[in-house]
Amino acid sequence: MARRSTATPAAPRPLLHAVGPQAVWVPPGQVLDVAGYRIPDGMFYTGRGLRDARGGTEPALIDPSLPIDPTRPDWDGGNLPYWPSYAQILPGARAAYLAWLADGRRYPRAPIGYVFLYFYGLERRVLSDLKHDGTVRYELATIATEVRRLLGIYGESRSFRSYATDFLAVLDLVGDGSGAISVPDDPPATTGDRWSPPITLRLGLGVYARDGEPVPAQWAHAWAWFHPSIYARTPQERCPDEFRELFTIRYVERFGAGITLGADGRQLTSEYSPASAGIGQVTVKLQVPDVLEEPSASARLRDLVGSVTNDLDAYSRWVGRNPDKRGSFAEAALLPAELLASRMGQVAPLRHWCEENVERGVIDAADLLRFWESATPGKATKAESVGLVQLLGRLGFGVEPDVRMGGPPLAEGPAVLFRCGPDAPASARPPYLAVTLLLHLAVAVSQADGEVSGAEHEHLVGHVRQAFQLTAAETNRLAAHIRWLTATGVKLTGLKRRLAGLDAATKRDIAELAVSVAAVDGVVSPAEVTTLTKIYKLLDLDGGDVFARLHDAVSGPVVVRERLPVDDEHLLPPRPASPAARTGFALDDATIAAKLADTASVSALLATIFVEDDPQDGAPDKPAAPPAAPQPAVAPVDGLDAAHSRLVRLLAAKPSWSRPEFDRLAAECGLLPAGALDVLNEAALDRVGDTVVDGDETLDVNTEILEGLLA
Repeated sequence: MARRSTATPAAPRPLLHAVGPQAVWVPPGQVLDVAGYRIPDGMFYTGRGLRDARGGTEPALIDPSLPIDPTRPDWDGGNLPYWPSYAQILPGARAAYLAWLADGRRYPRAPIGYVFLYFYGLERRVLSDLKHDGTVRYELATIATEVRRLLGIYGESRSFRSYATDFLAVLDLVGDGSGAISVPDDPPATTGDRWSPPITLRLGLGVYARDGEPVPAQWAHAWAWFHPSIYARTPQERCPDEFRELFTIRYVERFGAGITLGADGRQLTSEYSPASAGIGQVTVKLQVPDVLEEPSASARLRDLVGSVTNDLDAYSRWVGRNPDKRGSFAEAALLPAELLASRMGQVAPLRHWCEENVERGVIDAADLLRFWESATPGKATKAESVGLVQLLGRLGFGVEPDVRMGGPPLAEGPAVLFRCGPDAPASARPPYLAVTLLLHLAVAVSQADGEVSGAEHEHLVGHVRQAFQLTAAETNRLAAHIRWLTATGVKLTGLKRRLAGLDAATKRDIAELAVSVAAVDGVVSPAEVTTLTKIYKLLDLDGGDVFARLHDAVSGPVVVRERLPVDDEHLLPPRPASPAARTGFALDDATIAAKLADTASVSALLATIFVEDDPQDGAPDKPAAPPAAPQPAVAPVDGLDAAHSRLVRLLAAKPSWSRPEFDRLAAECGLLPAGALDVLNEAALDRVGDTVVDGDETLDVNTEILEGLLA
């Protein structure tokens, strides 16, 4: 690709360049006295009789014969016309203009009309004189530098900024004036107006297509930003650095050196509308194809932008709500894995702590929560717990309980830290939730005698792995879940309400599994019998059936307490050698799995089972809520789907909701509570500028924002 040389070509130049019988161009670097003003650095026309493209007097020509009034310089520019011309402005304005030139064209409060009058001359030098004066090519780099300097001083003027920026693009196209196509090494900056693709971007893509070279990642990023049919969503605008980094990583992963464009397409041209009224429309023809919107490449680019945007969406929402918490662990938790890999220093303390403690297994969750900025010390909200476990997962660790998998939020007390791989589940499948339900009851039985025997533990893990066809990653987590259950101790209080939604057949299957767990080691203690009886009652089953089921599960007498010393003539029959040697009752794993995973009532129950804190002992159980009836359609809310539209309209019923109330509303709408909150608040931020729901245990509805969202 042809590149711009940074050195200005050297050539001998006369003091002045004649541009007409009585007019000259003062080249860069020259000093000239005009009407008593000593003007440095040149780059202006002076004399008489210089005509513009339309036959009138060149607006930028400084005619020394015209009167000036240095006693009353017009520093306000109040009498300047929209298109000023030196020949037509008043004597006081001429005096102010010449004084501005003599001062080095740097007075920041000079009327913008004087800046334009000088700028007209630069336009003419490039757009008109270059056609017939070869010496202009040696001035192009200096003229470009001068325009950039003016932009730095007077760029606050929107009109001047627009013209000057477009003129710089023309200078980029003209190059060194030799006719060779010149493209800068770097693409145009992805700032400002994205609806007018810079000509330098079109030119660069055209040269890459013409030469058959792949488009580099930095050019592709600018291409995506300015592409007319690729819409920049909030993450791209709110998190430009993260978007650029992730875009670059994935662009290289997908396309290697880059997308290669075909050279077919119409010829690229550039239209420039000069600021000067003395120059007509200018068309610059370029010998490269216009491939900015080439369909095949555009589709691939659009797909990549969508992927990057989606994966930054949660991070972007968090940044929008927490702009002052950049660099925190909460921020790192939401970064895509590729970006977190480049910021390992940010999370190094947490990673080091996990490496030191993972072999312990059981930890105090309070030690882990010290790394997180929780609203309540020693306890995390559901949202905070989700963020922490997500970050741990990206570091190669998991923790139980995990709120994403149906557990409670992290709080002071036992937790289990374990290693996990990139395939670790981020949400719980119905079979996994069914397993945790069984294990909650089964561990309660096995713990009733004061410990969980090795045989009981092996039976628990082996049975559920086979019956529910769990993945290796789910089995790994399940082992940690069992360890957490045994470390914390399982309560039976408060389960009746949660079990009420199960049908009779499923309750019987759960009871039979609990019995098999108690009997697997051949010894059933009185405490285990007591616990099994409680479970049967919780399941609305006859507690008197416990001994019969235990008898079926153990081929031989059921041991309900440790034997007393007796003489050898009256020993009990020996215990079977292994569980496999028994005969009698056996569980139908396929039946249990099918019933627990596929029954509609169980699926509804599993969405909330064991997530809420258990009620206090003695508190009355609440009746189970009936399955939600089909809901009528509601008017859609702009920016929300039907389910979220219904939820936000339900919230309008009162100004505040408890967390359980909101969770029930979300469930009625078929939504997960935490995700629904994020979606509603993001929509409110985009449309009204603030969140619509705030709080933790009590959720307050911002009625003004809600009205704006529903408008």
